[in-house]
Formats: sequence, structure tokens, C-alpha cells
Amino acid sequence: MKDFATISRIGRSAIAAPLAVLLMSGTAQAALTADQVWQSWKNAAALAGLTVSAATEAKDGGSLMLNGVTVAPEGLPGLTISDIVLAEQADGSVLITPGADIGMDYAGPNGDMATVDVAHKGLTLTAREDAGALVYAYAASVLTIDFDSKFEVPAATADAAALQGVNLGKISFDDLAGTYSDTPGANRAFGMALTTSKLSYEIVGDDPDMAVKTTSVSSTADVALEFNVVMAKTVSLMALQSATDFQNALQEGLSLSGRTKQGVSTGTSGQESEFMSYQMAMTAQPGEATFAFNKDGFAMDSSSAGLVIDFSSPMMPVPVKVTSGPVVANIASPVMAGDVAGDYALKMQLTDLAVNEEAWAIVDPVGVFKRDPANLLIDVSGKAKIDFLAMAMAEESDAVPPVPAPETLNITSVALSIAGAALAGSGAFTFDNATGMPMPVGEANVSLTGGNMLIDGLIATGMISDEDAMGPRMMMGMFFAPGAEPDSLTSKIEARAGGEILVNGQRIR
Repeated sequence: MKDFATISRIGRSAIAAPLAVLLMSGTAQAALTADQVWQSWKNAAALAGLTVSAATEAKDGGSLMLNGVTVAPEGLPGLTISDIVLAEQADGSVLITPGADIGMDYAGPNGDMATVDVAHKGLTLTAREDAGALVYAYAASVLTIDFDSKFEVPAATADAAALQGVNLGKISFDDLAGTYSDTPGANRAFGMALTTSKLSYEIVGDDPDMAVKTTSVSSTADVALEFNVVMAKTVSLMALQSATDFQNALQEGLSLSGRTKQGVSTGTSGQESEFMSYQMAMTAQPGEATFAFNKDGFAMDSSSAGLVIDFSSPMMPVPVKVTSGPVVANIASPVMAGDVAGDYALKMQLTDLAVNEEAWAIVDPVGVFKRDPANLLIDVSGKAKIDFLAMAMAEESDAVPPVPAPETLNITSVALSIAGAALAGSGAFTFDNATGMPMPVGEANVSLTGGNMLIDGLIATGMISDEDAMGPRMMMGMFFAPGAEPDSLTSKIEARAGGEILVNGQRIR
């Protein structure tokens, strides 16, 4: 796939071009004109390294008719739109109606080809001025993007013919609607929102070089996306080349934030391969996520109500079905160190993870283990001085990176239950960073139930031997004390000033 990088670059340009040109634009007046909107596209495209042009322009009163519109990056083929009509409205807005033929064609020097076709029903955009910002509203009953790329694989021998690989597919939006805003100021701000009653895609790939054929089909209901960018005052996104540039941009106000929400998602995928052929079907319950990134920190919260995965392969003795209840993944961290420590947090929760009995029977045919669903919870938080950008700058200059300095650690809960065994812990620590390395002070309490039963089951099924089990049993004896219930253990771990560590009252350091 000799020119795959070029094809990928063209594909990205084709997708970015309509967003950059049809949506991004400069500051508008209270009553827009068609000429102002058209000129603003040209200006915004130039900022993005693109050129916008039309084969012909015709003005009829308050309407501007453009034919043969091209959006192209320097030196590369771009997106073409058969025609666009910009019509001034009585309320001071401009109605933008693109033609039916939107697409891109590329032919490379080595037999590589790529095409992108955008089809729509009733796509319109309306531009209006709102409190100094230029706001676009767009809608279409249906919008589809068809793409087809072919790449040549060199022949294995001199007398053999070259092979051709294929990547093709379709992305569809039903009942598409949304807005885009451009707010001027010292920190220029862009916002985009999108809703669609159904987002679906079909992708087919054939790579003769790897002897792999793949298919993937998915459909997601009730998708809502929101994305916001606040630009730095003087540092352009195009100029971000190093960690130092990125730090300067964040200091000048660069920030990103977004939100996603979706309904039920279903899909199938498959692969034909000499090494691993498979078929998979998945159903994911509704989920949502938010993220934010600025000089004060990074945060991402996501959750899903559950999923079901069915997986089968000729190389596996039985089909595998995996089910799960709610899944949560939250993370927060400082980005740059300041005078005051920032908040960090990590929460990962996996609820009621289970596999089918046929899969269990592969490793445990006689039912030694309990078939209880597995559960995992990690919930920790605290304050720390962490400077990821300074670490990156130190790596770029071969300097000594700054050491993260945690101040507190709160272990709200760490819990794992599987096959009838359960481990749980909680605790809290503070840290002394005076020596350059964080020294903890605090305590944690840990409990384990069913540990010996789990080890006995692993021995009975032949997964480990008695000799293999000796190490874990010795560790349990050293760090745990018998609990109140059969096959239960507890442990209290204390870290004291000066580096002293005690386990169940016994000093180990």
C-alpha cells in the first residue's frame, strides 16, 4: 500500500473541507449578505491551508449562485460541489443550499485510487449573526458519505501480477440537525452540535498483502454530539509543533470540551484470515461521555448501561458470549504544575461481567468454580502536582523530567470479585515530598474472602500446580490475618513518618 499515507491525507482533507469551509467563517454583521458569507469562507479556508473557488459566480438580487465549487488543500485534489445557492433572507440571515453532486476523486501514480461521494436529501444551512457570533444551523433528512479507496500491492515475484486492495464503505445520518458557532474575541471560540436519529456505517476491507478480508456494520440510535474549542490568543493550532508551543497555547486560553450521548447500538463484524477468522455481534446499551481539557486539567467521564458480545471462530471449540451490566470510566488529572496541587481521580467500574456456560466448560468442565458474574471497582482520588508538559519538554531537550509530587491519596474503594472470591480495600494517605521522593503516611484496610477456595479450584482444574500455589499462600500468610468467617482474611497496612511500614501491627520496614 505504497501511497496509503497520501490517500489517508486526502480522505481527511475531504472530510475536513466541508466543515472548515461551510461552517468556519469570520465575524458577521447583523444583516448578512451572500457576498459576505462567500468571502468569509475564502478567508477561513486560507487560515486552514485550503483554497475555495467557483468556476462561475452569478448574482441575482439577494441571491448568489455558485457553480463548480472546489475546496482543495495545496497540491492535492479536493472536494467538489456541483452548485451552491446563497440566498439573503428577510430576517437578515443567509440560506445556503448545496447541490446534489458533492464528492472527490483521486488517482495516484501507483494505481492507487480514492473516491468520496456525499449524497443528501434536503440539506440546508442557515447563517445568521447572534450577539457578535456567526451561527450556522444545518439540517438534512438523510446524509450519506460513500468512500472507496483502492491500493496496489506489489507482486511477490517479478513474473507475478500486482494485487489490488480495497477499503470501501458508507456512513449514514438520518434526521441530521445541528449548529455551528464562531464567536470572535481575544480568544476566538468555536462550537459545534449535532444530533441524528440514527448513525450507521458499513465498511469492507480486502488486504491481499496480509491475506485479510474484513467487514463491519453498525447502527446507533439517537446520537448527540457537542464540541467546543476556545483558541489561544496568539498561538495558532497550525503552529503547535512542540510541548513548549502547547504549553504557551494553554497559558493563552486554549481549551477543548465536549459531550456525547447515544441510544442502543448494534453491530456485527467479521474477518477472513489464515490466522484468525471470526464473526462477532455486539449490542451496547445507551451511554454518554463528557471531556474537558485546559490549563487547569484534563477530565473525562463515560458510562454505558451494559453490553452483549457474541464471538465465534473456527479456531475456538465453542462460541463465546460475554455480557456486562453498567460500565463506568472516569479520569481526572492536572496538566501543568502550579503553586497549588490539582485534583486527580480514577474510577473504573465493571459490573456483572459474565460468560456463557459453554465457555466456562472449556476451563472448568466439572463446575469447580462458582459461576458468579465478575465485578471490578477502582475508585481513588487525591491532590498532586503533576506537569505532563514539563515532562514532555524535558524529553525533547534530554533534560531531567520533574517528578510528580502527590500530596494526598484517598482510596474510596478497590474491589474485585470473581469465581466466588472477593478482594476489597480502602484507605487514605498523605505524602511528604521534602526529600524529592513522595513518602506516604496513612493506612489501608484490605479484606479477602474465598481466596483459598479459588486457589484450590485452580489446582483442581490443572491451571496451576501445588508448587505454584505455595507462593500465593505464603504471601497471604505474611500479609493477612484470619477473619471472622471461614476462608476470610483481613489486613491493616500502616505507613508512618520516616518510612516505617506495619502490617497487622508487625513492622516489615
